[in-house]
Amino acid sequence: MIAEPGPHNLTAGKVSGSPSPAQPVHCVSVRNGLAEWQLRRVREAVESSSTPWSLEAMASLIGLSSSCFCKRFRTTMGLPPHRWQMLQRIERARHLLRDPNRTLTEIAYACGYASSAHFSTSFGRTTGKTPSEYRRLCRAAAGALASDLASAPATLVPEAPAAGISPPDPHAVR
Repeated sequence: MIAEPGPHNLTAGKVSGSPSPAQPVHCVSVRNGLAEWQLRRVREAVESSSTPWSLEAMASLIGLSSSCFCKRFRTTMGLPPHRWQMLQRIERARHLLRDPNRTLTEIAYACGYASSAHFSTSFGRTTGKTPSEYRRLCRAAAGALASDLASAPATLVPEAPAAGISPPDPHAVR
């Protein structure tokens, strides 16, 4: 595990001070992606908020310029930050859709969408199903699982020994 770095400043080769959001560190090498601590910080920030983060805000969070952040993020994750963030929102929506007590509008707002129409369009483009279809499939799968468990053979529970026969004593010496 990589520890979070201490204060640093890459100007003039000195290692003192700390990068400020107003003066981000510019990208020197793109072949390296984001450090583990940087990715973790961005993930935690995005997952803890229901509103989307701008590219500038994510870059500033870890002290990089927007262009450097975007290049390093793509190297690390294999897709641009905006696309990744959208997929995180869809994944959160998939989880929330399993709750039958939540409306689609509540889920849309909880995932940072301005309207349920925008949510439905984004969800459909990403998953190939509307949120309502996805919810129905989840209910059907849950119902099938419940019926499978109800009809499962009782061999999973040990049977009581027949009358007059006692079970072997596990502590007996043979």
